[in-house]
Amino acid sequence: MLRHPSLVPMLLSAASRARTLAGACPVAAASSTLRATQLPYRGVLVEITEDDVPTFEELLPPSLELWAAQGKKSCMLRLAIEHAGLAAVAASHGFEFHHAEGRTAVLKRWLQPTLPDKVPPFATHQVGIAGLVICNGRILLVKEWRDGSDGTRQPSAQWKLPGGLLDRGEAFEQAAVREVFEETGLKTSCRSILSFWHRHGLAWGQSDLYYVARLELVSEGEAANLRACPDEISEITWMPVYEFLETQDHPLIRAVLAKVYGLPGGQLPDGTSPSPLVEMVPSAVQWPNREPYTTYFGSEGADPSAIK
Repeated sequence: MLRHPSLVPMLLSAASRARTLAGACPVAAASSTLRATQLPYRGVLVEITEDDVPTFEELLPPSLELWAAQGKKSCMLRLAIEHAGLAAVAASHGFEFHHAEGRTAVLKRWLQPTLPDKVPPFATHQVGIAGLVICNGRILLVKEWRDGSDGTRQPSAQWKLPGGLLDRGEAFEQAAVREVFEETGLKTSCRSILSFWHRHGLAWGQSDLYYVARLELVSEGEAANLRACPDEISEITWMPVYEFLETQDHPLIRAVLAKVYGLPGGQLPDGTSPSPLVEMVPSAVQWPNREPYTTYFGSEGADPSAIK
């Protein structure tokens, strides 16, 4: 369930796009400077290869001087872990760590001291999503495995929605459908986004965006295909919505049922499914000569008394 955050600054992730927009032309360089690729917002990216190692310490100072004179604002330096010793050389010339992942580290130096440093930090957020599935008046819930104090696995005390973190480059809809299938074995499709929170102060100073998506089973017969992921899920159930409202205290699920579906406790007959009063549905926003961006807009749902 836990995967890499998908919400990262576009500075380096846009490098390949920048090459395309710039005709794949590297920044002009003489033989006495390091090779660099242009980044958005007047930055340059230097990717150190084995061939660069012997001359790196000699070529770095004139390269920085040249790029600053050309009006470049920042230099990002990508190093493989095998070349980590060059980080100390770079640090002596004003570089600092920007981020590291796997076997690669990226260092940064701001090249224009009279201008404010505008390079964004890396991976300030993690992004997760839960799938809300209601079928015939019953809501899909799971309990996770927890590590007990004695080293054994124990079921979590609280029922929750299946869900987890997005993979890098994954859309909300894809992640919600994938997580529900991985944890419960059920095939679904995504209809809309119902809610999200934005909180701060997680591990390593990260913030958290967590969404709830409305999913539907691909068919009514699919409801019988429950299969718990043995590594993550201890129990799965289809609980009547009215029973959940009467017996369970999960704050997020209760808030979604109350604010999105208009359901106070105990007022939904068994076997009937509510419809959302409001939801966020995907559309597209597009700039000229760019691919459209999936964008979510509020949409009025069904009449509060509607059931299906």
